Amino acid sequence: MKSKPLHIRLDQKQEKLKSDLNMQDDVVFKQIFIPGYGVSGLFVFVNGTMDYPAFNEIVLDLSAAQVETRHPVSIEQLVISKICSVREQDVETYEKAKEYIFDGKTLLFIDGMVKGYVLNLEKEKNRTFGEPSTERVVRGPKLGFIESLQENIGLIRQYSNHPNLIVKQQKFGTMEKREVALIYYEGKASDSLLKEVNKRINEVKATDLQDSGMLEELIEDTALTPFPQIQNTERPDKVLAALQEGRVVIMVDGSPFALMAPTTMTMLLQSPDDYYERWVAGSFLRVLRYLSLFVTVFLSGIYISLVSFNPGLLPSELAMTIAGTRENVPFPPFVEAIIMEVTIELLREAGIRLPSPIGQTVGLVGGVIIGQAAVQANIVSSLMVIIVSITTITSFTVPQYSFGLAFRALRFGAMIFAAVLGLYGTTLFFIIVISHLSKLTSFKEPYFQPMDFIGKKTWKDAFLRLPKRKKGGNSFEPIRRQNS
Repeated sequence: MKSKPLHIRLDQKQEKLKSDLNMQDDVVFKQIFIPGYGVSGLFVFVNGTMDYPAFNEIVLDLSAAQVETRHPVSIEQLVISKICSVREQDVETYEKAKEYIFDGKTLLFIDGMVKGYVLNLEKEKNRTFGEPSTERVVRGPKLGFIESLQENIGLIRQYSNHPNLIVKQQKFGTMEKREVALIYYEGKASDSLLKEVNKRINEVKATDLQDSGMLEELIEDTALTPFPQIQNTERPDKVLAALQEGRVVIMVDGSPFALMAPTTMTMLLQSPDDYYERWVAGSFLRVLRYLSLFVTVFLSGIYISLVSFNPGLLPSELAMTIAGTRENVPFPPFVEAIIMEVTIELLREAGIRLPSPIGQTVGLVGGVIIGQAAVQANIVSSLMVIIVSITTITSFTVPQYSFGLAFRALRFGAMIFAAVLGLYGTTLFFIIVISHLSKLTSFKEPYFQPMDFIGKKTWKDAFLRLPKRKKGGNSFEPIRRQNS
């Protein structure tokens, strides 16, 4: 249906707009009078989105305007001269006027003029830049993204002033329009990657987005996996490192998390600490993370397998000790493991949802008290409490929260396989996980490969962080992988 053009009379504009906007209480209609020209004006905006000092300045300028005696100008020329610094464009239909109002813009209508003016007097409500809450490092930049897309892009521009840094923006959604930015280095990001990213984004362009996590799920290669195929971060330094590697960054207005694609498993296990500290410490921490992943998934399963099916593989003294701790426990190892694992996960989830001081207390004190009470009540063995505590601690070593969450879920699968088939089941589950990782792709790039898709030399940076080599004095050779 064709949109109706604006009326020429101001009272008719106001009546029609109020009707189209359903008489909403937060939409403000403010009339002014320009005495020098004897005409009225009408401002329309949504209450709470206005930069009121700038608005009041325009109102005062128009209200005090007088006709110049020597060089008189028309009312249209006068209005344009007063609003030139905030004027974006003109509007001539009611449908467009409605869109601009709910987009946070201010509209100005003058009696006797068919068109209106779109003014950018919007004052965004954002928190200030601060330290990332989900990706803290001991040494390195203490700055994270916020919910404003333009502020985040400005932060990236501040860190990188290279002219080849390209930012492409477009709007998403049918009901709520959200801006999405595609960021990459021209000449470093491959044409095939850019084509694939644009294709997937355009396929979901009509979807309403509240966070980048929704977009991540819509454009990933497959949904039938617990593993994230797109890396997310709050840190600008990780974004810049990804851009320098030839990856593409996607940011959504209203979300402090940037998406980086493609992604491999090794990227998700690396942290900025690996590069901001000495190479020995960085390599040690990286190896520790790989070991932690194995412990997180398989330690409980191995315990169940050895106690239930293969106690003969244990040294005699250790087997006797374990039997002693389980002497009065009425449940099989699988049941006591499930009880403790589920309890710990519930405590962890409760600690996240509660206010920070209370959440930390619940997570720490609750785990200790419940574990001790369970042992005294002979519900679980003391060794089971130790094993569950170790697996819980190791799951926190993964830098990427969503990646660690996937392995926490897989732990229950390993326990079920171990309870049914013993060590054979644990080994079988390990083979299934490795086979699944080997089949995964991220934007058509292999997900599980130590050498990654970037180049043959990067295998040196997959499991260890080798020292930087000096190159011509005090300069260092660029490190290709300093993200994740």
